[in-house]
Order: sequence, then structure tokens, then C-alpha cells
Amino acid sequence: MPGLLRAEARKIASTRLWWALLIPVSLLTVSINLFGSFVGMGLGDLGGDPSPVLLASLAYALGLTGVFAAVHGIVSAAGEFRHRTITTTYLASGGRGRVLVAKMLAAGVVGVGYAATAVLLGLVAGLIGQGDAWPPALGALATVAGTGLLVCWLWSVIGVALGTVLTNQVAVLVLGLVYILAGENVLSVALTSGGDRLVEPSAFARLAAYLPVNAGDVALYDLPARELAGERYGPLVVEQLVGVAEPPPGWVALLVLAVWAAAAAATGWVVGGRRDVT
Repeated sequence: MPGLLRAEARKIASTRLWWALLIPVSLLTVSINLFGSFVGMGLGDLGGDPSPVLLASLAYALGLTGVFAAVHGIVSAAGEFRHRTITTTYLASGGRGRVLVAKMLAAGVVGVGYAATAVLLGLVAGLIGQGDAWPPALGALATVAGTGLLVCWLWSVIGVALGTVLTNQVAVLVLGLVYILAGENVLSVALTSGGDRLVEPSAFARLAAYLPVNAGDVALYDLPARELAGERYGPLVVEQLVGVAEPPPGWVALLVLAVWAAAAAATGWVVGGRRDVT
């Protein structure tokens, strides 16, 4: 396994993909958190605490960073099928499952690196924009940052699994982005349109919070919402931000995303192990 990990690390380092995706991650993070700091300054002028706004903008940036982590995972896996190097990789590795695990671990490191960059740049941009305002409490900041690292790592795993199951690089990239950026929103609207989710949400409406993109967003927004609106009204803020009904606690939502990642990995293991690559 160490040899496979080194090989995957060399593949990643020898291409421009990882740093090409890091550029928009950095630019978006700085822009989002500068804007969030201006909103926080306005709240501070009204006598409120601006630190939860910085936590929320950081959570939003980390949610978008997860998209880039998924894209990297998709391309790193599907690219081998596109360039027909997967046969050599399988023959040299001694097992297809080992290749899949190595790719998930290597892509996960890149996803975590994206998240760490987003946290660092977002925090610097947010604190610069807020001026003399107090930064968020260290515990709250560490919780949001840690959740973001895990969310991006899980999306990297999901991306590798998708690229292994649907080997056409362009097709899986388009399908993945369409679902993440728009498809799940449409599905969530369809699930929550059957009743009033603020009064008595239906069983279908409650399911929307357990879809993968929504689960990651709920996990990220849970703490900022509670810091902003309190324990009683925090879930209502999450409902409005994510567009779901009765969201679970943040740790449950993170566990839901982990289950989706495990299911995707298992599917990639089964499909990738049976596919003819000759």
C-alpha cells in the first residue's frame, strides 16, 4: 500500500489539476469571507456579535470547496480510464481494490488540503475585513474548520468512487456537477413541496436533509446557526439556509454524508472489480 500511495501522489503532483482547482478555491474563499466580514461589521454597528457571521461565511466557503474536492476525485479516477493507463495500474498493483483505496486516500489528502487552505485564507480575509471586531471563539472556529475538513475529504472519496463507476470523464464530471450544483436543489424542492415544512413537514420533506449535498451543508451550518440564533432557533436558520425541513444535528448530518461516501466507495469497489478494462 505505501508504494501505491507514493504512485498516486506522483500522479497528482505531475499534473496541473490540483493547483488549477486550488486557485478558484482561494479566490472564492477570500471573496466570500470579505463579504461576510462586511456583513458582520454592519451587525456589529447595530450592537450584535459579528463573529457568527464569519463562521457562517467560512462554512459557506467550505461547502463550495467540497465541490472542488469532488471534481478532483472524479478526474483523478476517471482520467486513468480516459488515458487508458488503468490497465497498467491494475496489473502493477496486485488488486483493483487496493488501487481504489489508494486513490481515495490520495484524493482525500488533496481535498483536506483544499479545506485547510479555505480555512486559513477565509479566516485571514474575514479578520482583516472585520477590523477591530473580536474573532470567533477558538472552539467554535475549530469545530467549523474540522467539519469542513471532513466534508471535503468525504466529497473526495465520493468523487473517486463516481469516477470509477462512470468511467467517461466528461460525462461523469458533467453529471456530478449538475447534481451537486442544481440537481439536488430540484430534488429537495420536489420533496418539500408536498406540505408546509414550517408547520408539519411530510415524511418526504424530512428526507431532503439526508441527501448528500444537503447533509454536508447542514453539518457545516449547524454551529454557525446556533451561534447566531441560539439553540432554540438555530435549526430554523439551518432550514432556511439549506432549504430542508427538520434538519438533524450537525454530527448526525456528517455521519449521513459518511454513509453516502461509504456506499459510493462500496459501489466503486464492486463495479470497478468486475469491469473489463482490456
